[in-house]
Amino acid sequence: MDVISVRVIFMKESREKRPDCNAIAVPGIAAGICQRCGSSVSDGVRDEWGLRYCRVCLAFGHVNERTVLFRYERPLAETDHRLVPAFPPTAEQELASAYVKDVVETGGKGFVFAVCGAGKTEILYEGFLAALRRGDRICLAIPRKDVVRELAERLRPIFPNTVVKALHQGSKDDAGAHIVVSTIHQLINYHGEFDLVALDEADAFPYRGDAFLHGLVKKAMKPDAALIEMSATPTAGAAKTAWFLPARFHRRPLDVPVVEYVDGLREAVKRIAVPRAVVAWLRQDGVTRRALLFVPSVAYGSCLAEALAAAGFRVRAVSSREPAAPLRIRAFREERFNLLVTTTLLERGVTFRGIDVAVLNADDGVFESNVLVQIAGRVGRHADRPTGEIRLFAELATASMARAIRTIERANAVARKKGLLDDDL
Repeated sequence: MDVISVRVIFMKESREKRPDCNAIAVPGIAAGICQRCGSSVSDGVRDEWGLRYCRVCLAFGHVNERTVLFRYERPLAETDHRLVPAFPPTAEQELASAYVKDVVETGGKGFVFAVCGAGKTEILYEGFLAALRRGDRICLAIPRKDVVRELAERLRPIFPNTVVKALHQGSKDDAGAHIVVSTIHQLINYHGEFDLVALDEADAFPYRGDAFLHGLVKKAMKPDAALIEMSATPTAGAAKTAWFLPARFHRRPLDVPVVEYVDGLREAVKRIAVPRAVVAWLRQDGVTRRALLFVPSVAYGSCLAEALAAAGFRVRAVSSREPAAPLRIRAFREERFNLLVTTTLLERGVTFRGIDVAVLNADDGVFESNVLVQIAGRVGRHADRPTGEIRLFAELATASMARAIRTIERANAVARKKGLLDDDL
């Protein structure tokens, strides 16, 4: 018999042992539905033992008709939860925070549309505190694991008396956590666990348009749980119903990308050469910028990094396939080198101080308008350097580039009309 512990203490490896606590045992498949992921299981789908099994969540462990899933309550210690923000909120952040707190206290669903760098995470704090003080269990869910670690580290000093733990493929410990910061995939280990789920970057891959992941979020929530979704690039329908935060906390406008056309750009990079226009941008007045260089593929990034290194630049490359990516990202933060070549791995959810951004072959199909808006949002995120340059190097004009520029200009116009920008600084 396969025994999988679902919810709270991660016991996927201990399939033959009942948890050492009161637990409810449920069949892995009941009435043709997988009880772990909620997917339909066809009668024609049989495993090597001739039993129906779930193919949809197979990557998380085999669930068939004889599997037993244990559901049990995760013990949490009572504590005096405190909030110690790193800096006071702006007036606009306070209004958005009140909106979030109201959704938390009344239940239901809310959506926060905040431009990149407006402080989406910060406006969750008061709502989180209210939920914690009434004993709620909280999950901050993010589609990508690289952002999970960073957000968990950021939250720990903000809530010094609260247990905050990060869950992703390489980290499964949630013991005693009042706030679980998790990739959406890890929510498969929960059933009706959370009173509040805050879903950051709700438009991001892989969550966007994925019915399986949407189902995991719903399954992890209690029936009366509150859901807060957040994004800087929501879909059109969500934007109309969202609380809109159009300006950054430092009151400077969003930097608008500049397009520069370079003939033969892709072929030059493939030949391990750096076009003169790119070099000229990277070396401004003889000084090399600190910059993120976004590329459309891993292979493209390898060629570009090699070409830049040959041209005398201090450069490294990262992607989701690179095991050393976290170490290289940390080294870039510590300014051990100037240029970091990256795929869309770093398009959102990360903050670097005092950088510029370039996109190489921004006319590639991978760079949709929402991706370009997020990439542009990596610059100007700190008050000590609230502006930066965004250069889109391309061979052709695309609708995505034009839409991204219009989106950023439109947000600036709204913020300026509301008196939220200090353009004369």
